[in-house]
Amino acid sequence: MIIKQIFNNNIVSTTDEKGQELLILGRGIGFNFRAGDVIDDARVEKVFRLQDANIYEKFKATVTELPVNILQVTDDIVTLARTQLRSQLSDGIYISLSDHIYFAVQRLEQGMIVRNPLSWEIQHFYKAEYDAAREALHLLKERLGIDFPKEEICNIALHFVNAEINDSMNDVTHMMQLLQEVMNIIKYHFHTEFDEESASYFRFITHLKYFCQRVITQQSHDDAEEYLYEVVKKNYPDTFVCIHKIETFIRKHYQYDMTHSEQLYLTLHLERLMKRT
Repeated sequence: MIIKQIFNNNIVSTTDEKGQELLILGRGIGFNFRAGDVIDDARVEKVFRLQDANIYEKFKATVTELPVNILQVTDDIVTLARTQLRSQLSDGIYISLSDHIYFAVQRLEQGMIVRNPLSWEIQHFYKAEYDAAREALHLLKERLGIDFPKEEICNIALHFVNAEINDSMNDVTHMMQLLQEVMNIIKYHFHTEFDEESASYFRFITHLKYFCQRVITQQSHDDAEEYLYEVVKKNYPDTFVCIHKIETFIRKHYQYDMTHSEQLYLTLHLERLMKRT
């Protein structure tokens, strides 16, 4: 590999065989070298290959401002999350998470602990992301030698959630708020609590997440057959009353009209959940 650009002593860029630019991290990898020199493979510690050109340009600006160990542990955490969540995380997480970790270290040095107001929602609706974030704290301890407080688990998990749905943090916040509101309607209607460890609850919440995402982003979805919609409405009248309450609430507070398809599938998922409660 040939050095294309030197950002500092520890960060250089190069291109692969397809002409895609890569960022190479390694202690001293740019020291006493010039553009056009061959990269010393023994010094290579991390290779960043970002597909989104816009994000890549922003990341190049970020890497010059952050310590190498922050960038390295960020990459380790993203790799961990992608493995555990089996999800395609947006490349934007490299920017947001590295920035978050850097400032979290500074806050800890000043004795400041930031508590996430969405901690309950994250732990209950995004268990997989929360578990991955808990593992991330072990990596931070191992790589940086810092004991991050447990409050950071939710903060990191929120970055995973944001990268999964590829929306803004503001959209994610509203989405989790809507999730909680819909679940409250369901609990009050049926006068019940749910086994949050059950597979049926996990399936229902997964479906509900995608529905709430459509509401927040105003992207409706409708492909239901009207005949099936009428059959479900007739066969599950009580569950459909609950769905109507949800529909009314969302129309009033989110200016979103639930399609028959959304009502149909939410009814089926909820009916399945109630049978196992």
